Amino acid sequence: MDIFPAIDIYDGKAVFLTNGKLESIKVYGDPLEYAIKFSEKYKRLHIVDLNGAFTGKQKNFDIIKKIINETNVYTQVGGGFRTLGDIEKGISYGIGSVIIGTATIDDKILESIDRNHVTASIDVVDDKTAINGWNDTSMNYMDLYKRLKSKINRFIYTSIKSDGTFKISFGKKFWENEYFIYAGGVSNQTDLDYLEKMGFSGAIIGKALYEGELNVS
Repeated sequence: MDIFPAIDIYDGKAVFLTNGKLESIKVYGDPLEYAIKFSEKYKRLHIVDLNGAFTGKQKNFDIIKKIINETNVYTQVGGGFRTLGDIEKGISYGIGSVIIGTATIDDKILESIDRNHVTASIDVVDDKTAINGWNDTSMNYMDLYKRLKSKINRFIYTSIKSDGTFKISFGKKFWENEYFIYAGGVSNQTDLDYLEKMGFSGAIIGKALYEGELNVS
């Protein structure tokens, strides 16, 4: 099970949003400091530019580049990668895998991307996939997966209603042999054991690490 400490960045600060809602924002501090701290124990980082996620325009990329340069660990980065140019720029800066959400519904992007450096984020609310800053929930998550599976081999499944609750929510494996990462409510070793049993290759951990609820060795 691969562990990805999460660093969500909004207006230059490391923050956390419960259930993906901006009104629930909690500020933790300097994202670079957290990145350095996490990179001392973990080989991977999950980073999201929340300004980019909500507006489609990245605001925190200078900080993200510093994190990449100073930690020297594998990074997957999302938030605002909505054009092929955005994706290619991210890869050129050393991002291990660029995370796309809204861009997953753009056929031209899907036909042109380097599948070895792109991760599709399936953010789920009541069996629907949330895109456009988690505002559009018109597509069933299974329909999105079926649309993407021939084009992308790396995914994140996020249970949005579990985010920040210290309680995971997942039923059964629906994918084939793709690399799938779980996000949303991971808070203890029992959660990780269950997710691994369900077939996940990795897990993203945020609030539980920031608030000392979980320390994964």
